Amino acid sequence: MNSQERQCEVRGAKCEVRRTSHLAPRTVLPAPRTSHGFTLLELIVVLFILALAAALVAPVFTRSFGQLRLKAATRDLAALCRFARTQAIANQVVLEVVLDRRANAYWLRGPEWVVSRLGGIEQVATAEDPEQPWQVRLRQARMRSLPVGVTLKSVILDPGTLREDERGAIVFFPQGSSTGGEVWVSDEKGRGYRIVIDPSIGLVRIYQGLAA
Repeated sequence: MNSQERQCEVRGAKCEVRRTSHLAPRTVLPAPRTSHGFTLLELIVVLFILALAAALVAPVFTRSFGQLRLKAATRDLAALCRFARTQAIANQVVLEVVLDRRANAYWLRGPEWVVSRLGGIEQVATAEDPEQPWQVRLRQARMRSLPVGVTLKSVILDPGTLREDERGAIVFFPQGSSTGGEVWVSDEKGRGYRIVIDPSIGLVRIYQGLAA
């Protein structure tokens, strides 16, 4: 009993002892608000925005992909022409890059004894005219078809312009020269690259422009 309670008993008075609590008052937190999810209108708005963004971005990616595909096909054909020139000089033989407009394809052709030992390129299983002596037998290698939508739009060789159903060749000689030519590689959008092969020194150059 504390002193205040004893004083109340001595005096016979009714005393009310007030006790204070040392505990901090409890903070009442608000009840969490129940989430009701998205409304149908909100979902429709989000789907509309996504569809609009896809419609705006898709053509950009399509044009970029088509341009890259066209450029890659042009560079591959030009690289084969350069390869034929360097190998013709190194092996002192005549090599050809055949262009087939009907098949929309191109490949390397040369003496079997040279082509069969070239490294890093695919070769046709059998040589042309296998009954011929090995010195004159020809073999094809590195056959390529242009991708869908890319064509040999125009091929101008030494004899003249190839028709759509014709096949011709650019010939590279041991001294580095060639028969020359001009090849237009184009896509369905009308974009194109022009490959020019110099006849005197056989150099290969690429120019960008609209197809002929």
